[in-house]
Amino acid sequence: MPQDIRLWAIEKGDSLKEIRRSRLDWEERIEKWLEQDISIVSDDLLVIGRQVETDFGGLIDLLCLDRTGDLVIVELKRDKTPREVTAQALDYASWVKELSSERVTEIASKYFGGGCFARGCLQAAFR
Repeated sequence: MPQDIRLWAIEKGDSLKEIRRSRLDWEERIEKWLEQDISIVSDDLLVIGRQVETDFGGLIDLLCLDRTGDLVIVELKRDKTPREVTAQALDYASWVKELSSERVTEIASKYFGGGCFARGCLQAAFR
């Protein structure tokens, strides 16, 4: 049996007002937390892009590099069927596989605002 939970706020004059439901932005919040501390996923990753637009219009939540220079996609999903998730993961992976080192540098430079990455000190991030 489904349960209906309703919330009310007490307003001026002791009147009640129902609080409307709203969707929580869990995906966005978790993405932000991971961006701030990717070690939650792995100590071996460096975030080089957030909401990276692919050539076919998709947005990768977080694009990372590991210690060996391999690209790693971190994608959060909610309310998607396994088929949709698998299709999206394959699309993103095939796009990332074909990225040139120049394009990876461009993505990272944009993410870092041209800072450390543009000056070539990426290796220091993994020390």
